[in-house]
Amino acid sequence: MPVFQAVHAGQATFNPPVPTPEAVTTWRYLRLAIVAMVVGLGASVLYEHARTGTGCWQPSISSYYYTPAQGVVVSALVAIGVCLICLKGNTDWEDILLNVAGACAPVAAFVPTTERGTCGVLLTGTESRDLNIGNNMTALLVTGGVGLVIVGLVLLSKQRGGSTQRPSRTSVIGYFITLVLYVATALAFGLARGWFINYGHAVAAVTMFALVIANVWLNAINLYFTRRTATGAAPVINPYTVIGALMTTAAVVLTVVGLGTGWAHWKLVLEATLIVLFGVFWVLQTIELWNVGLRQDPIPAEAVSAATYTR
Repeated sequence: MPVFQAVHAGQATFNPPVPTPEAVTTWRYLRLAIVAMVVGLGASVLYEHARTGTGCWQPSISSYYYTPAQGVVVSALVAIGVCLICLKGNTDWEDILLNVAGACAPVAAFVPTTERGTCGVLLTGTESRDLNIGNNMTALLVTGGVGLVIVGLVLLSKQRGGSTQRPSRTSVIGYFITLVLYVATALAFGLARGWFINYGHAVAAVTMFALVIANVWLNAINLYFTRRTATGAAPVINPYTVIGALMTTAAVVLTVVGLGTGWAHWKLVLEATLIVLFGVFWVLQTIELWNVGLRQDPIPAEAVSAATYTR
């Protein structure tokens, strides 16, 4: 069966293969699972808020780790992390952002914030918290280490295979970025446990949200160029542009207001805003890619005119 190969700007580019129905269904369910976890997390926090009967809120969604919502908070973050890692991005760079953000999610779950809050019935003391971190992070690092070894072996086998099997340079770069972050996390956990316990959650959560926002902007840019290539013109503003702008604005404004005024619940509002917009993003991408799985970049017209066929 012939493979369509277009020569453009001195480089060969390939029209991506049409994904199988099974692959499309898998991508669809992974995106829907992320949305479901966001809804479940919101329902758990709202239920815990209602049952206090006082109208008070914890200082952040992360602080609900210390309430009866703990199980849902942890499991939702872990499930979202797994989905982000398993979900193939539309581009290699998007795949890297999703993978690293997904790796940060369980760290943010297993290393809770130090802000316990005072709203509701608090479940765990300092000793229990530290023991949980030690156990859960050990399990996560072992699992992550095994996963990195397996992925490394897969990349190495592809590198030794034919030209059509070799991983892209971006994929290799992404793997080594993940490997460096894994080693840094393991060293911090093993050699600076006190620092890790106090600051690990903040570092993981901020990194995760930053990469999520970057991924939204990357999708906005990718969708713009995809539409422009297909039709010759496309609006700069699309749904992902709006979400990216709202997320960026919320992150900057609420951080400045919170740090400048000492508002007790600025983190709660910021996290809630970003999580809601995160859910909306996945709803829109699920709808956009419902029947195709991944965004298929059309080949530019000038590339098609210079196309050749190989068998």
